[in-house]
Amino acid sequence: MSFSRRHSIIQYDYSIDNVILQRINQVGFIFTPTLSFAPHIDWIIGKALRSLGFIRRHAGSVMSVRCLLILYTSLVRSIVEYGCVVWSPRTKCDIVRIERVQHRFLNMVSRSMGINHEPHDYKPVLIALNLSTLSERRNMSDIKLLNGLVSGVIDSPDLLSRIGFRISGTTRSRDPYYLASVSKNYLEDDPLRRAMSLVNSQTS
Repeated sequence: MSFSRRHSIIQYDYSIDNVILQRINQVGFIFTPTLSFAPHIDWIIGKALRSLGFIRRHAGSVMSVRCLLILYTSLVRSIVEYGCVVWSPRTKCDIVRIERVQHRFLNMVSRSMGINHEPHDYKPVLIALNLSTLSERRNMSDIKLLNGLVSGVIDSPDLLSRIGFRISGTTRSRDPYYLASVSKNYLEDDPLRRAMSLVNSQTS
């Protein structure tokens, strides 16, 4: 798979032990030459809503809430969470758009459960179903990646070398990770930097 800003991309055959590696068109994500994930987010939202619509039409009125929850987590939520460490949205607009997928499901089951809630306030339904927001789950995925690298569960020396551990010194900061300043906004989207920032915010 190759990415370039050029209209004509140079194709090169990579090989391991003289065996040419097969080229692929996609790995479950939609990339752009600028490495923007906006088209991917649009795609997963549309796909998830179609799956949710299918569940609502064919099972919404005949299945128990427990069965609907299983269908939602396996057929809908999995779509908007696949590989989220890579493409996790940064803008408030995209975060809200993705969250609306789960809100539609919560609105559907709240009627069956007889749970009254204020418009756009789905916290009572989340608590009743023991669910977290999609944003919270993405944060946990980021932290799980970081913990996996630090504990050795994930074996990736290259990624591990990019983790900035804060060495105890004269500063009063209790943050476990050191975050170097960056000059470009897109560098804030780095998964490891995002995960380290999350952990620091929980310990400060």
